Amino acid sequence: MPTTEIPNRTNRRRQRTRAALLAAAREVFAAQGVGVTTIQDITEAADVAKGSFYNHFDSKGDILRAVVEHTLGELARAIDVLTEPMREDPARVVAVSLRHTLRACVDDPTLGAFTLRAGNLIAVGDVALGTYGRRDIQRGADTGRFEFDDLEVVFTMIGGGAEALLRRRLEGELPAEAVTTFTANALRVLGIADHEAIQIANEELPRLT
Repeated sequence: MPTTEIPNRTNRRRQRTRAALLAAAREVFAAQGVGVTTIQDITEAADVAKGSFYNHFDSKGDILRAVVEHTLGELARAIDVLTEPMREDPARVVAVSLRHTLRACVDDPTLGAFTLRAGNLIAVGDVALGTYGRRDIQRGADTGRFEFDDLEVVFTMIGGGAEALLRRRLEGELPAEAVTTFTANALRVLGIADHEAIQIANEELPRLT
Protein backbone atom coordinates (compact mmCIF):
# COMPACT_ATOMS: atom_id res chain seq x y z
CA MET A 1 0.00 0.00 0.00
CA PRO A 2 2.64 2.64 0.90
CA THR A 3 4.54 2.02 -2.39
CA THR A 4 1.48 3.00 -4.45
CA GLU A 5 -0.02 5.67 -2.21
CA ILE A 6 3.01 7.99 -2.21
CA PRO A 7 3.29 8.22 -6.04
CA ASN A 8 -0.46 8.76 -6.28
CA ARG A 9 -0.29 11.57 -3.72
CA THR A 10 2.63 13.11 -5.60
CA ASN A 11 0.75 12.92 -8.90
CA ARG A 12 -2.30 14.56 -7.37
CA ARG A 13 -0.14 17.37 -6.00
CA ARG A 14 1.46 17.90 -9.41
CA GLN A 15 -1.96 17.96 -11.07
CA ARG A 16 -3.21 20.56 -8.58
CA THR A 17 -0.14 22.73 -9.16
CA ARG A 18 -0.50 22.53 -12.95
CA ALA A 19 -4.21 23.35 -12.73
CA ALA A 20 -3.47 26.33 -10.48
CA LEU A 21 -0.85 27.63 -12.91
CA LEU A 22 -3.20 27.28 -15.89
CA ALA A 23 -6.05 29.03 -14.10
CA ALA A 24 -3.78 31.83 -12.93
CA ALA A 25 -2.24 32.29 -16.38
CA ARG A 26 -5.66 32.54 -17.98
CA GLU A 27 -6.70 35.25 -15.52
CA VAL A 28 -3.45 37.22 -15.76
CA PHE A 29 -3.25 37.01 -19.56
CA ALA A 30 -6.87 38.19 -19.76
CA ALA A 31 -6.28 41.07 -17.36
CA GLN A 32 -3.04 42.51 -18.69
CA GLY A 33 -2.21 40.81 -21.98
CA VAL A 34 0.52 38.39 -22.92
CA GLY A 35 3.32 40.82 -23.70
CA VAL A 36 3.72 42.36 -20.26
CA THR A 37 2.92 39.25 -18.26
CA THR A 38 5.87 37.55 -16.60
CA ILE A 39 6.26 34.05 -15.25
CA GLN A 40 6.51 35.60 -11.79
CA ASP A 41 3.11 37.26 -12.32
CA ILE A 42 1.64 33.84 -13.05
CA THR A 43 3.28 32.01 -10.14
CA GLU A 44 2.29 34.76 -7.70
CA ALA A 45 -1.31 34.61 -8.88
CA ALA A 46 -1.26 30.82 -8.54
CA ASP A 47 0.48 31.01 -5.14
CA VAL A 48 3.12 28.63 -6.45
CA ALA A 49 6.89 28.86 -6.06
CA LYS A 50 8.51 30.22 -9.22
CA GLY A 51 10.83 27.22 -9.43
CA SER A 52 7.82 24.89 -9.57
CA PHE A 53 6.70 26.53 -12.81
CA TYR A 54 9.49 24.81 -14.72
CA ASN A 55 8.38 21.40 -13.50
CA HIS A 56 5.35 21.86 -15.75
CA PHE A 57 6.18 24.38 -18.49
CA ASP A 58 9.32 25.43 -20.34
CA SER A 59 8.41 29.07 -20.94
CA LYS A 60 5.66 31.67 -20.98
CA GLY A 61 4.90 30.66 -24.57
CA ASP A 62 4.54 27.06 -23.46
CA ILE A 63 1.96 27.85 -20.80
CA LEU A 64 0.13 30.23 -23.17
CA ARG A 65 -0.32 27.41 -25.66
CA ALA A 66 -1.49 25.09 -22.88
CA VAL A 67 -4.04 27.68 -21.70
CA VAL A 68 -5.28 28.15 -25.27
CA GLU A 69 -5.74 24.43 -25.76
CA HIS A 70 -7.38 24.00 -22.36
CA THR A 71 -9.70 27.00 -22.71
CA LEU A 72 -10.48 27.53 -26.39
CA GLY A 73 -9.71 23.95 -27.41
CA GLU A 74 -12.48 22.70 -25.16
CA LEU A 75 -14.94 25.18 -26.68
CA ALA A 76 -13.80 24.37 -30.22
CA ARG A 77 -14.17 20.62 -29.71
CA ALA A 78 -17.66 21.07 -28.26
CA ILE A 79 -18.71 23.14 -31.28
CA ASP A 80 -17.11 20.60 -33.61
CA VAL A 81 -19.20 17.81 -32.10
CA LEU A 82 -22.33 19.95 -32.27
CA THR A 83 -21.85 20.77 -35.96
CA GLU A 84 -20.89 17.25 -37.07
CA PRO A 85 -24.46 16.39 -38.23
CA MET A 86 -24.59 19.49 -40.46
CA ARG A 87 -21.25 18.92 -42.23
CA GLU A 88 -22.99 18.52 -45.58
CA ASP A 89 -23.55 22.30 -45.51
CA PRO A 90 -20.36 24.18 -44.56
CA ALA A 91 -22.30 27.47 -44.49
CA ARG A 92 -24.35 26.28 -41.53
CA VAL A 93 -21.24 24.92 -39.81
CA VAL A 94 -19.48 28.29 -40.11
CA ALA A 95 -22.58 30.19 -38.98
CA VAL A 96 -23.15 28.06 -35.89
CA SER A 97 -19.43 28.10 -35.03
CA LEU A 98 -19.22 31.88 -35.24
CA ARG A 99 -22.37 32.47 -33.23
CA HIS A 100 -21.44 30.04 -30.46
CA THR A 101 -17.85 31.31 -30.25
CA LEU A 102 -18.96 34.91 -29.90
CA ARG A 103 -21.73 34.04 -27.46
CA ALA A 104 -19.39 32.02 -25.24
CA CYS A 105 -16.81 34.82 -25.19
CA VAL A 106 -19.43 37.41 -24.24
CA ASP A 107 -21.12 35.23 -21.61
CA ASP A 108 -17.72 34.59 -19.98
CA PRO A 109 -15.91 37.97 -20.00
CA THR A 110 -12.67 36.40 -18.79
CA LEU A 111 -12.75 34.00 -21.73
CA GLY A 112 -13.54 36.91 -24.03
CA ALA A 113 -10.71 39.04 -22.69
CA PHE A 114 -8.29 36.13 -22.91
CA THR A 115 -9.33 35.45 -26.50
CA LEU A 116 -8.69 39.07 -27.45
CA ARG A 117 -5.48 39.58 -25.51
CA ALA A 118 -3.71 36.28 -26.14
CA GLY A 119 -2.75 37.00 -29.72
CA ASN A 120 -5.45 37.14 -32.42
CA LEU A 121 -6.66 33.64 -31.64
CA ILE A 122 -9.73 33.87 -33.85
CA ALA A 123 -8.22 35.78 -36.74
CA VAL A 124 -4.84 34.15 -37.23
CA GLY A 125 -4.50 31.48 -34.54
CA ASP A 126 -3.20 28.08 -35.60
CA VAL A 127 -4.72 26.27 -32.62
CA ALA A 128 -8.21 25.57 -31.34
CA LEU A 129 -10.69 27.87 -33.09
CA GLY A 130 -8.27 28.75 -35.88
CA THR A 131 -7.64 25.16 -36.90
CA TYR A 132 -11.33 24.26 -37.07
CA GLY A 133 -12.25 27.52 -38.81
CA ARG A 134 -9.73 27.06 -41.61
CA ARG A 135 -10.85 23.48 -42.10
CA ASP A 136 -14.54 24.39 -42.35
CA ILE A 137 -13.97 27.27 -44.75
CA GLN A 138 -11.67 25.18 -46.93
CA ARG A 139 -14.24 22.38 -46.97
CA GLY A 140 -16.81 24.85 -48.24
CA ALA A 141 -14.46 25.90 -51.03
CA ASP A 142 -13.66 22.30 -51.94
CA THR A 143 -17.35 21.41 -52.29
CA GLY A 144 -18.20 24.56 -54.25
CA ARG A 145 -20.38 25.97 -51.48
CA PHE A 146 -18.02 28.91 -50.94
CA GLU A 147 -16.33 31.10 -53.51
CA PHE A 148 -13.27 33.17 -52.61
CA ASP A 149 -9.77 33.80 -53.93
CA ASP A 150 -7.50 33.20 -50.94
CA LEU A 151 -8.18 31.15 -47.80
CA GLU A 152 -5.86 33.11 -45.51
CA VAL A 153 -7.20 36.47 -46.65
CA VAL A 154 -10.85 35.52 -46.19
CA PHE A 155 -10.12 33.76 -42.90
CA THR A 156 -8.33 36.85 -41.62
CA MET A 157 -11.19 39.10 -42.73
CA ILE A 158 -13.80 37.03 -40.92
CA GLY A 159 -11.64 36.32 -37.88
CA GLY A 160 -10.51 39.91 -37.54
CA GLY A 161 -14.10 41.11 -37.83
CA ALA A 162 -15.18 38.62 -35.18
CA GLU A 163 -12.52 39.92 -32.79
CA ALA A 164 -13.55 43.54 -33.42
CA LEU A 165 -17.19 42.62 -32.85
CA LEU A 166 -16.32 40.73 -29.66
CA ARG A 167 -14.39 43.70 -28.29
CA ARG A 168 -17.33 46.05 -28.88
CA ARG A 169 -19.81 43.54 -27.43
CA LEU A 170 -17.71 43.21 -24.27
CA GLU A 171 -17.56 47.00 -24.01
CA GLY A 172 -21.34 47.24 -24.38
CA GLU A 173 -21.18 49.17 -27.64
CA LEU A 174 -23.12 46.66 -29.72
CA PRO A 175 -26.31 44.67 -28.97
CA ALA A 176 -26.58 40.88 -29.05
CA GLU A 177 -28.30 41.09 -32.44
CA ALA A 178 -25.04 42.32 -33.94
CA VAL A 179 -23.73 38.75 -33.86
CA THR A 180 -26.49 37.63 -36.25
CA THR A 181 -25.82 40.54 -38.58
CA PHE A 182 -22.10 39.83 -38.53
CA THR A 183 -22.66 36.14 -39.26
CA ALA A 184 -24.79 36.97 -42.30
CA ASN A 185 -22.07 39.30 -43.57
CA ALA A 186 -19.40 36.64 -43.01
CA LEU A 187 -21.41 34.24 -45.16
CA ARG A 188 -21.70 36.90 -47.87
CA VAL A 189 -17.90 37.24 -47.85
CA LEU A 190 -17.74 33.49 -48.49
CA GLY A 191 -19.99 33.84 -51.52
CA ILE A 192 -23.40 32.96 -50.07
CA ALA A 193 -26.27 34.91 -51.64
CA ASP A 194 -27.75 37.71 -49.55
CA HIS A 195 -31.16 36.16 -48.84
CA GLU A 196 -29.71 32.78 -47.93
CA ALA A 197 -26.99 34.31 -45.74
CA ILE A 198 -29.65 36.15 -43.74
CA GLN A 199 -31.78 33.01 -43.46
CA ILE A 200 -28.92 30.82 -42.22
CA ALA A 201 -27.69 33.45 -39.76
CA ASN A 202 -31.15 33.69 -38.23
CA GLU A 203 -31.80 29.96 -37.83
CA GLU A 204 -32.41 28.66 -34.32
CA LEU A 205 -29.04 28.07 -32.68
CA PRO A 206 -28.63 24.47 -31.45
CA ARG A 207 -27.51 24.22 -27.83
CA LEU A 208 -24.06 23.15 -26.77
CA THR A 209 -24.12 20.17 -24.42
